[in-house]
Amino acid sequence: MSEETEEEITTNYLVYETLDDAIARADTEGARRGYAYHRVGSGTRYRTYPQETADSKYALVVDGYELTEDEESAITTSVTFPEPEEV
Repeated sequence: MSEETEEEITTNYLVYETLDDAIARADTEGARRGYAYHRVGSGTRYRTYPQETADSKYALVVDGYELTEDEESAITTSVTFPEPEEV
């Protein structure tokens, strides 16, 4: 009998100081992938969209992105997001 092991799934993030910088990186990846927005002006634009972190920075999920060496060395797998507001 073989022992089944659970593979841990990690999410890779790049963290940006500003929303504009994070969106610009997401936009670059969308253009590289040839998403509709970049070809015809409407439709899918981003693979992922940045989320605000608890410390008011912006985390972009970059799993599947084509990254530069600098970006690869800047990846983090641990990001703290703010608690959801109660309604």
